[in-house]
Amino acid sequence: MMQDRIHCPPTTLEELKYQIAKRQIVLPDRLEQVAKQILPQPEMIAFESAAAIARNCKVSQTTVHRLAQHIGFRTFGEFRAMIRDHLRKISANHR
Repeated sequence: MMQDRIHCPPTTLEELKYQIAKRQIVLPDRLEQVAKQILPQPEMIAFESAAAIARNCKVSQTTVHRLAQHIGFRTFGEFRAMIRDHLRKISANHR
């Protein structure tokens, strides 16, 4: 279920974690279950399919897509793109 307010999706992983910690994004139980498993492992989001993530988290693929939408992305692909950008920036900073 989408939140009542319309919001722009976070532009960084840090922003997403901050918004969740400050309860600016409140996740229903099933979505929180998935977020707790995947956010500490952003490479899972960047490189695995929504179906693989769903299997790993023991939820439906639809739940994975709902998480991305609940955060503010239109699609799981947009969520993945933000995470891939995050990983690229981290990689560039470690060179």
